[in-house]
Amino acid sequence: MSTVSAPPSSTPRLAFLGEPVVPAALPATPPRPLDAAAVAAILGDPRLDECRAMAITCLRGGLNAGSHFHEIWIRDLNTFLLPAIEAVPPGEVRAALVSFLHFQEEDGNLPDGVVEEKKHDPYYKRFRVSPTLPGRMAMKNSVSADQETSFAQALARYVRATGDRALLSESVNGRSVLERALAALDFLWLHRWSPAHGLICNAATIDWHDVRPEDAFGLEMDAGTHRAVGIYSNALALLALDDLLALDALPSAQKALWTKRRADLAAAARDVLWDPVRGKFHPHRYLEEGSPFPAALDEDAIFFPLGTALAIRAGLLSPTETARSWAATLEAVRRAGAASIGFSPWPPYPERCYAAKGIQPWGYANGGDWTWWGAQTAAAYARAGYVAEAHAALLPMVERVLRDREFFEWYDRDNQPAGKVKAAPSAATAGQGWGALALGATQFRGAAGCLILAIDTLRRLASEASAR
Repeated sequence: MSTVSAPPSSTPRLAFLGEPVVPAALPATPPRPLDAAAVAAILGDPRLDECRAMAITCLRGGLNAGSHFHEIWIRDLNTFLLPAIEAVPPGEVRAALVSFLHFQEEDGNLPDGVVEEKKHDPYYKRFRVSPTLPGRMAMKNSVSADQETSFAQALARYVRATGDRALLSESVNGRSVLERALAALDFLWLHRWSPAHGLICNAATIDWHDVRPEDAFGLEMDAGTHRAVGIYSNALALLALDDLLALDALPSAQKALWTKRRADLAAAARDVLWDPVRGKFHPHRYLEEGSPFPAALDEDAIFFPLGTALAIRAGLLSPTETARSWAATLEAVRRAGAASIGFSPWPPYPERCYAAKGIQPWGYANGGDWTWWGAQTAAAYARAGYVAEAHAALLPMVERVLRDREFFEWYDRDNQPAGKVKAAPSAATAGQGWGALALGATQFRGAAGCLILAIDTLRRLASEASAR
């Protein structure tokens, strides 16, 4: 399998902003017992009630991502779909899911976002239109490989939550919704695949983010892209397949195919991406283009918390590895001086590793603190047994929502909201790429929805413990 080795020890290293964490060197502390006091603390915490009520109100504002995003993004919608069904009529969620299929291309790929015509943000370069959905446009950040898996998971979540199995057989431009979802997944195995690694590939993005390093725009793959495999895209694919297979809606041949693909993908993720010496996932393993970063960067020292949390959800780590990953997540927050476990990555990539404005250390995608993903991280570890610990880790995110009375897109290292922009970037800032978004959005529905899911997970687990 193709890998890129670390630079020789004699090569001067690019300096990080702090000491990396080595999970294998940390104690594998088991979860604290979920005793009566811990259960009472979770079930009786009024902060959780207030935050959840605020989050439902936020979701009632629509399915677009946030205040300056007119688009409905599939990666966002997937993460807050279940509480959205509580906040808005389920038919609106259904229609949003179907809208993505009108823009599916012949090879099966799906767009990132769908937006009302003429309301798109001006920094996007290419748009899709569909004669079967007039008045709408779509776009795709092709550096990512999570659109198709996000759709498949969102579809499965919607059907499971509503019982609306008729959606699976509904026809969109001559093919059923289920057939189109499988075609979308096929796209990844056929067109975003690394045979050398046996994994889904994309650009060298940071953990879950969707910005590549090579140019200031950062959103589209081209001939200059250094393709890579990483844990986030592949763990999400495993989770999407788990949800889709659990519907028991696939014909037997398709069920066998996707069950085998799931098993092979999980094995390859462990074989290629797990670093047994450090006890963590390699940030990237590269295809034939090699690494886009200077040889002096010890990239393998960088820890991706969210991708790791999704891998735990997908069953890729042992209890000991999970324990050390949790310890590393908390230690990374401590070393960074960050406010919450929404902070990623640790350490940030050094200056000038990413060309896009706003991806400097401590910036938007490179050290920002995101409730959207911190809440998912807390929920993942709660499911792995760290319920009391996850409650404690979620509270800094809950408390800043209550402090600011808003769901900001992300926070800086001083725990101040970076999401103060309420209007879309103007045509004058269109050429600045992600710099135009560096302040983020308010009313960010991913943050609201994932807080609801984390709160509900904690309370369900606490209630189950109380009933035993």
